[in-house]
Amino acid sequence: MKKVILFLLLLMLFYSTYLYAGAPFMDFEGVGGAGIVPGAYRVNPPKEGEIFGRPSLSHWSLWGEGSNLYTHGIAISFLKWFEVGYVIETFDYARIRRQVYKASRGKLDPGYHYIWMHDFHFKTVLLHETTYLPAFAITLEYKLNETIEDIDKKLKGAMDGLGYYGNDGIDFDFSISKRIPKFVIFPLIINANMRLTKGHYLGLLGFGKDYHINGELSGAFQVTRNWAFGCEVRQQNDSFDHIPGLPGFTMRENAFWDCFIAGFWRHISFAVAFCRFGNVVNTETDLFVFNFKYDF
Repeated sequence: MKKVILFLLLLMLFYSTYLYAGAPFMDFEGVGGAGIVPGAYRVNPPKEGEIFGRPSLSHWSLWGEGSNLYTHGIAISFLKWFEVGYVIETFDYARIRRQVYKASRGKLDPGYHYIWMHDFHFKTVLLHETTYLPAFAITLEYKLNETIEDIDKKLKGAMDGLGYYGNDGIDFDFSISKRIPKFVIFPLIINANMRLTKGHYLGLLGFGKDYHINGELSGAFQVTRNWAFGCEVRQQNDSFDHIPGLPGFTMRENAFWDCFIAGFWRHISFAVAFCRFGNVVNTETDLFVFNFKYDF
């Protein structure tokens, strides 16, 4: 697997002199921006005189510590202000299932190996970027977790005592994006976002009753027109309580961060990253991340 990834990277580097495409990525939840942070730029916007841009497809794989996450999404921009998209998220729940079953001495079994969540979004750009001002956009993300309600039932309602309230919710993103043509040496692209959310573990373990405000920030240096590197950080709610009857079994949610390298071409872009996610249901989690996006 390592040899295959290395070969692809070298092949892309060889062709990078001839092919070029621009940002933004679709983040792992499907919104135009960076990797884990949405922004105010749109994915593959329409050309002058066109109503609709061409669609973009994106895949994210996050591997590590038995808490793998895979997302597949599509997004399309239209007119001068709007972007819509959809993502299906698949979360590998087998490790958590084993730990809960063992810690409860067989009394609690979530009953699923995977969690599936649907994420629909609608972005409206209220201010396009100028020389001195950043772009500003508001995005609504409707998330529907089709698995977590059954898991709660199989756990005999145990998640209700943690702060679980339902299987769907709406995230409100307030994003700004700005490209600084020369920051020290290289151009710098900044995405900053304030999120209102009820989601626990991004919504993969359901949604609470109350909204929380989380800050998110991404910065990328564009070292050539084909290559960039940067870092990101994103807060989480951290409002789950401990599981009743399982003392010391922590449900803490940490702010998580990543460092990435990204490449851009005419129709494709990719990124590889190391992500420190922190605690994921009683296990400290580091992730290797790979993204591939295709613009039609």
